[in-house]
Amino acid sequence: MNFKQAHIFLEVVATNNFTKAAENLYLTQSAVSHAVKELEEECQTPLFHRLHRSVRLTTTGEILAARLGPVMQDFTALNQQLPHLEAESPLNIAACITYGETRLAGRLQDFRQAASAFTEASFSVQIYPAQQSLALLEQRKVDLAVIEGQLVRQNLRTKKIADYAIIPVATPSVAASFPDYRLSLNRLLQQPLLLRERGSAVRETFVAALQLAGYTVHPQWESVDSQTLIAACLAGFGIAFLPEPLVTAQLTAGTLVSLTVPQLKLSNDITLVCRRESYSSPLLRALWDFL
Repeated sequence: MNFKQAHIFLEVVATNNFTKAAENLYLTQSAVSHAVKELEEECQTPLFHRLHRSVRLTTTGEILAARLGPVMQDFTALNQQLPHLEAESPLNIAACITYGETRLAGRLQDFRQAASAFTEASFSVQIYPAQQSLALLEQRKVDLAVIEGQLVRQNLRTKKIADYAIIPVATPSVAASFPDYRLSLNRLLQQPLLLRERGSAVRETFVAALQLAGYTVHPQWESVDSQTLIAACLAGFGIAFLPEPLVTAQLTAGTLVSLTVPQLKLSNDITLVCRRESYSSPLLRALWDFL
């Protein structure tokens, strides 16, 4: 049984008449009769009693009509929902820690308020280091990634949406050792440093700058979690290199201060990334344009 047969069968049931059913469906009477005949052959029994001016269901026909009716109602309801299905399904996003901790939630909420077609849009968000976020995108486990640092992939659609400075911070008591909170690169590397793990965007930008200057680094603390480094820095364990947006609250409160190293001016881009074939999604395109 196919959809056309089912649709014709139920219209005949509703009208008790092949001719009327054909008129309602804009079909010929022979097309309606042929569809019903095929269905009866599949059921291996008549579904209608043919009367002079009408038809009446057989017992088998009554059973089929009772079971088929709810199925067709569900199908019709689903068919009406098809244009809205994407808005109901979550957009899967992997975001780097810096953007995820500081801006992502607010920007997604702003998007739902600004985009009238997507006020009910839902998002499934995973916060990972940039390389893991990018890997999830390439493995097709997420639809969109927000990464920081350098991006060399050529097979992806990308757009820069922000950038941030990477700054050295310390407690006022630690920073007081340096006049005007300034120190040379050589002296900086003599201090206990608190850094993100190798492979992270912040660490790789820092290491690349040092290599250009002919230096290497051996941190006292390493962590995959920036908040751990902030806590260690607040406890006076040394100087942390962190994205400025992550320490704005501490800088404003005065619990941490920024230091100046004239030889180092570090920053990272925040980049929106998707697979090229995914850009056909209306929700993804709308969010892409908004961010």
